[in-house]
Amino acid sequence: MASSPTFLSRLKLSDPDLALLCVPAAYVDCTSSISDLDEADQTGETSHLLSLLVTDRVKAVNKDKTPASWGGRVITSMAELQEKQYPFWKNIGRLQIEVADDTGGIAYLNSFAPWGWRSTEVGSMVHFLGTVKRFGGNLYVEPGAEQPHSGAIGGIWARYLGMPGRVTGEAVTSAVHAVLDKEAAYLKCERHIVAAMQLDEAGVLACVQYDLADLAEGVPVFSTLRDLLVALHRPVSVTAGERALQLAQRIDAASIRTAARTQSKRQPHRDAPLIVPDQQVLDLAAKQAETLTDDQRAAILGIARALRSPVPMNGLIPGDVGTGKTLTFLLPAIVAHQNGASLAIMAPTIILANQIAKQILRRFAGEIRGVERVEAGRKIQNRDHILVGTSGLTSACAKAGIVPNVLVMDEQHKLSVQTRGALVGPATHVIEATATPIPRSLATVFFDGMQVFTLRQAPVERSITSHIVDVRSRGAVTRAIRETIAAGRRVLVIYPRVDSAEVTKKAKASKVGAQLDLGAATEDTTRTAQGVVDAAATFEQAFPGQVVALHGLLSDSEKDVAIEQITSLEKPLAVASVVVETGIDIPDIGLVVIRDADRLGLSQLHQLRGRLVRNGGAAEFFMMVESIDALEDAALERLMACKLTTNGFRLAEIDMKQRGFGSYVDDSQTGSSQGVFRLTKIAPADFLGIATATAAAGEPGAADVEDANEADALMRRVRKEAEKLRQAVAAGESQVRPAVRDEPTQPGNLPPPPGSFKPRPPAAAPRPTQTAPRVLPTPAAPSGQQLGFRLLPARPEVRPPANVAPVVGRFPSPVSRATVAPPPLPPGAIERIRAGFDFSSAEPLPTPTAKADPAAVPGFPPRRAVPPRG
Repeated sequence: MASSPTFLSRLKLSDPDLALLCVPAAYVDCTSSISDLDEADQTGETSHLLSLLVTDRVKAVNKDKTPASWGGRVITSMAELQEKQYPFWKNIGRLQIEVADDTGGIAYLNSFAPWGWRSTEVGSMVHFLGTVKRFGGNLYVEPGAEQPHSGAIGGIWARYLGMPGRVTGEAVTSAVHAVLDKEAAYLKCERHIVAAMQLDEAGVLACVQYDLADLAEGVPVFSTLRDLLVALHRPVSVTAGERALQLAQRIDAASIRTAARTQSKRQPHRDAPLIVPDQQVLDLAAKQAETLTDDQRAAILGIARALRSPVPMNGLIPGDVGTGKTLTFLLPAIVAHQNGASLAIMAPTIILANQIAKQILRRFAGEIRGVERVEAGRKIQNRDHILVGTSGLTSACAKAGIVPNVLVMDEQHKLSVQTRGALVGPATHVIEATATPIPRSLATVFFDGMQVFTLRQAPVERSITSHIVDVRSRGAVTRAIRETIAAGRRVLVIYPRVDSAEVTKKAKASKVGAQLDLGAATEDTTRTAQGVVDAAATFEQAFPGQVVALHGLLSDSEKDVAIEQITSLEKPLAVASVVVETGIDIPDIGLVVIRDADRLGLSQLHQLRGRLVRNGGAAEFFMMVESIDALEDAALERLMACKLTTNGFRLAEIDMKQRGFGSYVDDSQTGSSQGVFRLTKIAPADFLGIATATAAAGEPGAADVEDANEADALMRRVRKEAEKLRQAVAAGESQVRPAVRDEPTQPGNLPPPPGSFKPRPPAAAPRPTQTAPRVLPTPAAPSGQQLGFRLLPARPEVRPPANVAPVVGRFPSPVSRATVAPPPLPPGAIERIRAGFDFSSAEPLPTPTAKADPAAVPGFPPRRAVPPRG
């Protein structure tokens, strides 16, 4: 099995001799074992290497819980049991074996795989890692899941765990042991390491052994790669094995860095230089409604300079949501197109592709030859136009024989590696834009794999307050929805699923002594996870005529109609799936609520939060889960990280720490990287250690180390705040904290921030009278929690100019409709808008007549109880 093609392909090994590149997961000292049970910890907490004798006494129990018997007599002898044939053994469900130490002490071992003892001789010594626990007057031993092989006893056991679901630890162990004594295997592995690192043997060892001055006593220093490989699989001590494993991980990190540079390195090409004059780019920028930030200006000119280079660009525009990435890549790309270059823009979703095509028309009508929205399965009508599409753009361009001069990929973290590379020719300039760089791209940025044009400044000021709540606060959340709509603003409620589904939370088994605690499994943990369709119907009952559903199963025209209804405020409450995650530009969304937020990743949460107040202002972001105290630690830390920072770079680094780097050996985006070694668990510290060492030699790296230290500090704070939240929930404290803010400034009082749109002046409105607010009783939310935040008035919106030329090709257009005025505000709402929506001093708004019972708040019906976190 070890040398089978399937085994080798799963580990991406071309030769069985390269099995020595599979690293152990851990090392266990098997040089001495306990043969006296009195020396073992008898609480069942500590694992020991035990060496015990198998006696002749057994207790065999059939699968129907009856004692195993033969001829009417219960079998109690191991020798007698071993005389029986397989048909007899297959009925045995549990075998209790008596084992003895060298002092005559007796213990009992329970096995639920009896056939494995079929050939164990009475009186033989068995060695295993296990725990010892006393029940009453008897001792019981429990072997662990992984047991050392016979050759490991008396030395150091290298444990190989394989890849779950792909390769077993036993198969890896067999493959490694098959070549441990082959000289050719060591030579092949040494050549493989040297080739991957692009250094000689001495250079490889010097690169990874950069901490010799800090080594503790007893930690070995390796002078050859062969010594390192031997210590990796046959260490003389646990310390030597762990040091070899550490260096193998560093070699992996360095080889991935080398692969990143090699992959991103482009060769000069005569067709690469494009005509992109700086002044022409700046002139085009001056015609836009926005004022460029310093970051945008630097990035735009940097991209223009790279487009003029004979070396094709591999560029990345990492920028947080709202930093103006679209305009940054469009300006130099449009100028290149004006001067004859072919331009293709790829987006991950149809909605975003439509939006980009419309934005190009709105901004650059009369400046370009045309835009064609290329749809999957359709032919390209005009190859001279700017081509905009989704992943289907690759096949359309291939059929038309088009290799673009400039390829832009917006929200690249949503596009596969194969899709991103299919349109790249030897002279193609590639620009990738992302708000949350995927771990693979982040690793590339760490090590100079791409030209980076970072956007950190936001063109408009946004103040977003994030909350983590569960269904106990659904009353406060629903009240926030009602108040936001009353203020003339838009609300977005996100559900991970389109359709509702039954979800069962499996109870965890925990050990109490040697028995299984099934207490957590006694409660019914099945609940209905509401989907977009059902949730929209529920919200429609509470907000009749104000709700629109938006999800991926709608047709293109239906999506356009839905977006137009939201934008025009005809229907200000959108119940949507995560289809709105990437780049959907709906103005002045004042509130986003994500149901079952623990089911989404960090990048998704951050992208969805980015839909808020795109033109600036204040907003609220609620991440709602079923039960905070039932969340796994990783899920709560993910939500807490999103709550504590809006910095997409920090969130990407935390995401990288949780999910791992992508692989440069295959096309995976995240997960365990596969460099020269296999089965390694590379941590960011392995990369950063190499970066620190090489930075001293004049290479970039110091800034990356500083950034990583900031991410580590944030992660420590995340864990601290997550624990505080758990304690607060356990104590019954409010999950929604009041957000302290200044009184909102009315539009027009201050000049717009840099990069903001230049809207028409708003209609004159009477200035609010600055009087002391009356102290009135605060209405109680169904959960007993109060929200306590203020909402800013709606910002003026920018409408696209009329009579824009239609897009070439079958480009879906919104259904023409007259502007629908927003519904009248409830009595008293205007006064509270002018007062800044101070919920602590405002009377409750009149509720719709269709309001349901407070125990079943619209949109967030009660669920069945989830057991508390154990």
